[in-house]
Amino acid sequence: MKIQKGIRYESIQEPLDDEERELMNPDSWDWENAEEGIPNPNAGAILRVRFSREEFVALDRIAREAGVGPITLIHQTMVALISAKAEAAQPAGASRAATG
Repeated sequence: MKIQKGIRYESIQEPLDDEERELMNPDSWDWENAEEGIPNPNAGAILRVRFSREEFVALDRIAREAGVGPITLIHQTMVALISAKAEAAQPAGASRAATG
């Protein structure tokens, strides 16, 4: 494995004990027999959100009016907001990649 210069290998928090300190020390790693992993191309996150009863009843009503379930409504709403924020953050005149 080739070590890339400029990459930080130290932790952003202190180790909890001696074992963790040893595991976090790059000088103790077996660089000669390193294994490369395959990243998940569809990595994501699953969120758990709590709504009060009144909030959920309102959310469910709005979702039904939109013809979708509450989870789909939340997902669509947030994806649209993320997209709008990303577009607003682009410099004027910046080209965007075509999507299909």
